Amino acid sequence: MNIRWIGLCWALWLAPGWAAETLQVVTEDYAPYNYLEEADVKGLGTEVVEAMLEQAGFEYTLDIYPWARAISLARSRPNVLIYSISRFPEREAQFQWIGAIAQINFHVFALAKRDDIKPFSQLSQARAWSIGTVRNDALEQYLIGRKFSNLQRNNNHEANMLKLLMGRIDLWPVSQETANYYVRQAGYGPETLKIVHDIEDFTGGDLYVAASLKTPPEVIKRLQEALATIKQNGIYDGIVKRYR
Repeated sequence: MNIRWIGLCWALWLAPGWAAETLQVVTEDYAPYNYLEEADVKGLGTEVVEAMLEQAGFEYTLDIYPWARAISLARSRPNVLIYSISRFPEREAQFQWIGAIAQINFHVFALAKRDDIKPFSQLSQARAWSIGTVRNDALEQYLIGRKFSNLQRNNNHEANMLKLLMGRIDLWPVSQETANYYVRQAGYGPETLKIVHDIEDFTGGDLYVAASLKTPPEVIKRLQEALATIKQNGIYDGIVKRYR
């Protein structure tokens, strides 16, 4: 069988129009899972998604947006992938879920020097303080759903971290890894912060890569198979180890 015939068979296997299509991949600045460094998108989640796409053989573009913009694109356009996204009931029907790409635990942080903010056992106790959130992300939606009104909404976690350091917010709900990254970027050590609450509903969870609802099912299948392959052949484990 010659090369041209192999290429024709491959093209016919794809859905009409998909041989030449390019996937649009979107994410947010959420280190260490995805972040911008010297005009390149880096991070644990980014490496996993790119390895999956390479395994699946898709052309793609990859861009960082504020989270509200990224999730809007993934909800409204065909052939869009989004990561690193938390999966919870309110979002279940909004996307096609390809698979988990990282584990994550969420906590509520305060400045270590804030002696007036003691660890608390119930999340409802956080209502006594101002809380920095990222517009339309999972934690913000979680807090809004529980009638929290003391939220300062920002475009990214770097803004939350800076506001916390300046005393413009009191609490910052975020993962340990993300908190450590942004505090170090600002020239401080992790000891600058303290955990005052573990968010149990977001502890031991996963971050996912998902696709817009208008993405063809055969594309979803190829991506799911590709993600499973890199988890089986050691590529995924190698990526995760570099970020530990």
